[in-house]
Amino acid sequence: MSTEEAVAEIAGVMKKAGLVWLAWDGGRPVPAWFATVDGQYVVLADSADGAEQPLPGLAAASAVEVVVPAKPATNRLASWKATVRRLEPGSDDWTAAAQVLRSERLNAAELDTQLERWRVEADILVLEPTGEISESAGRYDAALRTEAPVPTRATTRGKPPMTLHRPVRRRPKLS
Repeated sequence: MSTEEAVAEIAGVMKKAGLVWLAWDGGRPVPAWFATVDGQYVVLADSADGAEQPLPGLAAASAVEVVVPAKPATNRLASWKATVRRLEPGSDDWTAAAQVLRSERLNAAELDTQLERWRVEADILVLEPTGEISESAGRYDAALRTEAPVPTRATTRGKPPMTLHRPVRRRPKLS
């Protein structure tokens, strides 16, 4: 398979994904949300102890394995290799990527200062496909990839919503 065909296959698989698993430097895969900007796949990585997705060491990594899971199931659609490139804050590419990431960011806090906070506290990284697909339809690794969840300080932002009704409890009919 040529590099162009591989990149086209990766683009087709990435259209079906909202989340990917990233593994770099021999570490365990970490979930990350991403956005597609002008055909490039960008992720927002927290460079300090901020409020964005923690991907420690990804900005310094030269290569990453991207595992694309299927949405309704727990299996994987594809796995491919990518190089990592950091966008320089304030550049035109950074601004375009930040605008797309901002529109796709769920549960964002402080929208008016979000871009400035990202400029200081986060890295916007581009995952550039190398053309190497390690797994895809019909070519899956048989190894089981289940692992315990990684400890995290992630939490909900507040109390769960209040329920205004009582839960329905039905008794069985006696006769």
